[in-house]
Amino acid sequence: MEKQNVEHILGTVVYLKFEPDSKKYTGRGSGFFIEPDKIVTNIHVLSDGTIVNVKCQKTGTTYTVEGVITSDDINDLAVLKIAEAATPFPLGDSRKVRKGHTVSLVSFREEDGNQVDGTVDIIRNSGKHHWIGFNIPNGRGYSGSPVLNAKGEVVSVLQASEEQSHEDRPTNFRAISSSLLGTLLENAKRVEPLDVWQKRDRIRAYEKSYQGSLSSQHKDIKEAIAFYDDAIRLNPDLADTYHGRAAAMRTVARPDEMVSNSLTALRLNREQFNMLRIGIFLSWKWNVSKLAIKNLFNRCVKKIFGEDGWSEMQFEVKFLVANKRITKGYTSNALQVYQLVVTDLTEVLNDKPSKSKQETLNKARKLYQQGINNLTEIINSDPNSAESYYYRGLAGNIFGELEDQQRSPDIAQKLYQGAIDDFTQAIDYKLRGLRVHDLRGQTKSLMAKLETKQDNTETAQKLYQEIVSDSDNALGLQEKCKVCRSAIHFTRGAAEAALENHDAAIEDYNNALELNPKHVQAYINRGHAKNDRGDTNGAIEDFSNAIQLKPEEGTAYFSRGGIKSKIEDYEGAIDDYNFAIKHNPEPAKLYYIYYIRGNAKLKLDDFAGAIDDYDNAIRLHPKYANAYNNRGKAKQALGQHEDAEADFTKAKELDPDIEN
Repeated sequence: MEKQNVEHILGTVVYLKFEPDSKKYTGRGSGFFIEPDKIVTNIHVLSDGTIVNVKCQKTGTTYTVEGVITSDDINDLAVLKIAEAATPFPLGDSRKVRKGHTVSLVSFREEDGNQVDGTVDIIRNSGKHHWIGFNIPNGRGYSGSPVLNAKGEVVSVLQASEEQSHEDRPTNFRAISSSLLGTLLENAKRVEPLDVWQKRDRIRAYEKSYQGSLSSQHKDIKEAIAFYDDAIRLNPDLADTYHGRAAAMRTVARPDEMVSNSLTALRLNREQFNMLRIGIFLSWKWNVSKLAIKNLFNRCVKKIFGEDGWSEMQFEVKFLVANKRITKGYTSNALQVYQLVVTDLTEVLNDKPSKSKQETLNKARKLYQQGINNLTEIINSDPNSAESYYYRGLAGNIFGELEDQQRSPDIAQKLYQGAIDDFTQAIDYKLRGLRVHDLRGQTKSLMAKLETKQDNTETAQKLYQEIVSDSDNALGLQEKCKVCRSAIHFTRGAAEAALENHDAAIEDYNNALELNPKHVQAYINRGHAKNDRGDTNGAIEDFSNAIQLKPEEGTAYFSRGGIKSKIEDYEGAIDDYNFAIKHNPEPAKLYYIYYIRGNAKLKLDDFAGAIDDYDNAIRLHPKYANAYNNRGKAKQALGQHEDAEADFTKAKELDPDIEN
């Protein structure tokens, strides 16, 4: 085994600090001089944020970044042009590195430098990557550090670490070979400003992929998949993104997509042709064949049993998968499958005819209740299991919302309260991450809305005040996850709006959007808060921003149409209501959209068009007095006095206080 002589290591290592949206300094990674005016680091270190300084902790010297001179957006390498000069590391030959060699990692992640030896465990992908074990308790912050051979030459650049299963075991790091770095340096071009380079789609993909991994860690698999999808759209060549998406698909029991993503990741990490890799190639082909056969089988079964029968079979299978994971102790992802089952069933409920709705609803209730019962058994056997409380709270949150939608307020209230208690227990047992804090706030918000519907205004106000207080405490935690902090600001903003503290709500939505500029619902909520404060132009701008981000967002069209009606732009309002009906996000509110579009047409003297809309509103909500009343006005304007009188009479019957 080749030994390392760290006494002769020469070169300058720097630590890159960034200014995130919280305005507090936080480190993102390391880098090192490879030429007197060039620093090497990883793209994922640079992909988001503004550099505060680049500093050598050993000498105290800070350096000025002029921009990016070259980058490899497939292999996660970037080279920065620096205004000042420093001692560079010599570039070594990674092809001479062998399994078992001792190498040295040099980094200044903290104020004191780290310089440790490690062992090369694996050399993969035609020598492009080394897997190296270092005795370091926490692998974060070392990205971009140099890995040196016995001569003090750079043989690879640290890129990523794996989670440790035990503290006394080495952390396994993946490092990018110096052969790739040497090729990259040969292709150095003109300097590109960092902020311009960061806006490239293929660079932005690294931040999206990172956000996806954070969401996965916080158990928000749906959000994680959305981030991975964005990353793949921006840069379809990142194998790690497909690996992350495959893991997310495994969690939610979607094996077809898991296999597909795993195969794509394998394809992107193709190795040179040799006898071992022939086996990998044949295995890949066999997996593709199995996937094709499985998809063909699924289509045949669907045709035989019908769409509904096939959907229900899938629900049963997913439920069995979740139960199996519970019995094997995989609590951390079993409830994600339960959540998926009921989410799927809820979607089917919206499309099914009324005769089969009750059967499907009962199935959803049964499956989710069994999931809660399973978790209760685990909690009874291990009362200190913070994760089990978290997942049971998640189950209560989703199940409660389902019962709320089905107008079962007593059941929903009980489930919401149980979920709040469970999230509190998870927090008390030190479950890390802001996700649990945000879910507790969301559940309290759902419960407050339910209390408001039942005219329990005082209880609702108390819950909203608790949300504000809880959010204050959560935001005081030192977690740096932007998406998580954005969610807390959003939840607190909604509570402030419910308490009619519109300025405070707007400030929270501002913070939420600063941390997550693509938070569509934050734009919509801020638009409502601005409207409540009398800022109609600002409200229209926010709804328009939401539509630009998500053109099929029906709620934003509906809300913007309401503001346009308010300022008497009825034609513009009708255009927005047309889109709102086309992209209606909530079928239960469709009758009201028809009603207000009818009102706008009535203002423009389009009486026939108004009557058509009121007809649709009444068809969807036969006891809506206002629709009868306004239809009567439209008919009266057309001289249909007898029909108008009948509508006025019906409106009075439904609402004696209504004025014709």
